[in-house]
Amino acid sequence: MSLLKIVLLSVSLHGSWAQNSTQAVLPIGAIPKDSAIELKTVPTGSFFNPAVRSDNTETGFQKVDNSGLLQVKSITTKDTSSDTADLQALATNQQLVVQTGDLTAQNSNCSSSGDSTNCTITQDVPVYKTGNFDFVNWFLNLFGMGKQPSLVTPSKNIEKTPPKEAMALALEKTVTETNAKLAKPLEPSCTDNLPQDLKRDKTLVCGVEQALAAFRKGKDDGKITQEIFIFNDFSNGGVMGKMWFLNADGTPAKVVDKNPIWVSRGEGGFGNGRGTMRTPNGAVVTKAYRPPRNGNIKDGVELIGLEPENQDIFGRGVLLHGWDPYTPTQGCLGVAGNLDTRAKGNSKLGGTPPYLDIMKKGLLKNGGVMIYNFTPVKKNKCS
Repeated sequence: MSLLKIVLLSVSLHGSWAQNSTQAVLPIGAIPKDSAIELKTVPTGSFFNPAVRSDNTETGFQKVDNSGLLQVKSITTKDTSSDTADLQALATNQQLVVQTGDLTAQNSNCSSSGDSTNCTITQDVPVYKTGNFDFVNWFLNLFGMGKQPSLVTPSKNIEKTPPKEAMALALEKTVTETNAKLAKPLEPSCTDNLPQDLKRDKTLVCGVEQALAAFRKGKDDGKITQEIFIFNDFSNGGVMGKMWFLNADGTPAKVVDKNPIWVSRGEGGFGNGRGTMRTPNGAVVTKAYRPPRNGNIKDGVELIGLEPENQDIFGRGVLLHGWDPYTPTQGCLGVAGNLDTRAKGNSKLGGTPPYLDIMKKGLLKNGGVMIYNFTPVKKNKCS
């Protein structure tokens, strides 16, 4: 059977899900602090969580209660990053929601007028994308093909493209790309280019150059043994940063299904000092993953400082551990994944992507991986 017939069969099997008012909800990131957001009640319909399977529903996935969601109508912010621009476009396209529970007293400076609620948030607020689920790649993954399933969204003119047209574009793109992969071997990627999101920002290029210099020194000293390193972009100083996986030549590395992923820093910001709850600046290296460890978090990956100003981190128990990456840690690095060896559940919408759990079994298993925290202190060295 040709790939096109397989894809069309997938669409026919799940067409009723895509045509009716049932929509998927997936975590996409966070609205940055100090943003003004306009909210309204979500439209009538039903939602499901494609991260959690259920045999008791029509879709085969867990239902999501409408009453716990608010639709984001608009986002006004000084943040000019491409991620925030994407969120603003999704809000215009009515494909963005927040959980009412995330608008806590700490960050819910809200007032209501008519059917709208306006809030000025003082902390990053997790946000979720809604829309028709990409059953094409979900189906292809059953056969070891396709990309990680997501919500169907066109890559351009997101605020102007109707949902049905968006699905048609996504289907056409998927079929074309997959047929091309099956027809000929993948061409090697260019070895001298950073990912575009890093390359277009001169400050981030400077940060990667710092990381590469630290990487080469750590290799020469025998403290870094792996060829893949982690570059954490905390340049804006916020609670949330972006964790990039890069090869020694600066090209993106395949570690989990996304690159970058979200990572959070400590409540105290960045720096050193026992009891400060600060995340270290600059280069650190992972120890081999050997749970359970001593301390309150049994399943964390232990870290050792590679720079004079972060030599205290092992002694004060700074870890890379599973966490809700939209909230601060107590001085550690937090990535989506299980918190400890008891595999505690997570009630957050969309579930907890097992990013750290995957890394513990692969990249981080034997230690020797450099992590470079590009923080405001390191950013200042680029000016």
